[in-house]
Amino acid sequence: MLDFSHMQKYTLSKPQLASVLFENAYEVNNPLLSRCIDGRYNNSDSLPGLAIQGADAGELALIFATANSCGFTLDMKQSLKALVETVGGVQNIQFHTDSHADQNIVLGGCGHIIQASLDLKSYNLTQEQVDFIKTQFGEMKKKGAVETVLHGSHEESAVVFIKGNFGVQPRFKLGGEDGGRAGMIFTFHNTFVDARHHILAKKLIELGSFELEGGLEEEYIYSMLFDTCENHLMETAKRLATGLPIYEVQFFESKNKFEIKDLGSVE
Repeated sequence: MLDFSHMQKYTLSKPQLASVLFENAYEVNNPLLSRCIDGRYNNSDSLPGLAIQGADAGELALIFATANSCGFTLDMKQSLKALVETVGGVQNIQFHTDSHADQNIVLGGCGHIIQASLDLKSYNLTQEQVDFIKTQFGEMKKKGAVETVLHGSHEESAVVFIKGNFGVQPRFKLGGEDGGRAGMIFTFHNTFVDARHHILAKKLIELGSFELEGGLEEEYIYSMLFDTCENHLMETAKRLATGLPIYEVQFFESKNKFEIKDLGSVE
């Protein structure tokens, strides 16, 4: 079980977040590659920019939950194939664990997958589907999928929704009157997630991953993926990030030009 009891009690203010963005915004090499919303990734210019709950394991979970909620006939293997083709091959599949977890347990350190496993009803998943995700990611690891091992305790101090074509590295150190305080942020990249879901919706239809009498439209599947993704994100946020402020960052033509909106806090 992941222990979030060491999470720092301070929260990031809007001016502090602006300082973080000036330091941590970066150009993303491949906007189809994902990472989890987890703030413990090491900062790097090669860090995947598409931040989504559970990385690609979370993506597969939301595909399954979308089918369940909409009453689609689901082919789990074809759904996985659609995801793999969307990201450009098994070598581009991303997932994570952490150093606190048993390294022999696939996804054993991913808080999102753990929470979904503990509350299948809220995430609209079945045990068979969760078991399939864990088994298949174990198999893909052997074939070159990228497993990242995260280290340290959770010290996230905000949830940040990102719009635009730049990524944000999650670890920061504040200067000036904040006394060099170090911390992390949870990040979710709306723009990259939405763009990938359009591609994924088309793949799911092409490969027969979803079926419904009367047929299915790409835009409808996209909209259902959007809704399920939001539901899964907030289910996990309210379990792991309660009380943290939520901000939306809109980037413009450069990484140093952005607008921050205060969206309240996680409840």
